[in-house]
Amino acid sequence: MTAKDVREELNSAMQARRLMRFHRRFENGWVNGYVVGIGPEFLMLCEISDHIRFNGFGCYRLSDVKNLQPAPYPEFIEAALEKRGETQPETPAVVLNSLGDILVTAARLFPVVTVHAETAKSGVCYIGAIISVEGGVVWMQDIDPGAVWEREPIPRQLDTMTRVDFGGGYETALTLVGGSPPAPVEAKRAPLRLVADNG
Repeated sequence: MTAKDVREELNSAMQARRLMRFHRRFENGWVNGYVVGIGPEFLMLCEISDHIRFNGFGCYRLSDVKNLQPAPYPEFIEAALEKRGETQPETPAVVLNSLGDILVTAARLFPVVTVHAETAKSGVCYIGAIISVEGGVVWMQDIDPGAVWEREPIPRQLDTMTRVDFGGGYETALTLVGGSPPAPVEAKRAPLRLVADNG
């Protein structure tokens, strides 16, 4: 499919509330959900997990979408969601005009976001609170897999990022255990060290 075909198919799916799936060049397996927003470079998906539950929202680069198609057995999936009492969450007012806009507006609505820096290294992601976005860099206060907050914000380059997630079960669990982030200490900004990998 051409880029124009992908955009037209996404628009059609969003208007019809059609359950969709697609591959991405950075990972194996399908991404499943309802298209709830389309910007110049990113789409926003209300995601459905492999356990057939709503699982937050993901913003994906349009250029990474492959094999876009209607999901199979949509009647079964929607019936299972209904019988479980799962209702589609309200689409958050996240602005899709640019990656910076996505991060800034998502940070106003969700205590943590997940950013995937797959251009730098496949499989790399970071979870934390967005402190600021400036000059092509996002400053994040990370929360680790044990739900412990870092004190010093870390700068990361926007041009390494391919995907942003928020409102999912894992992010929610981290904030339930970790609570609100502590006040960040002043980061060492001179010279500015841009990092794409925290390890």
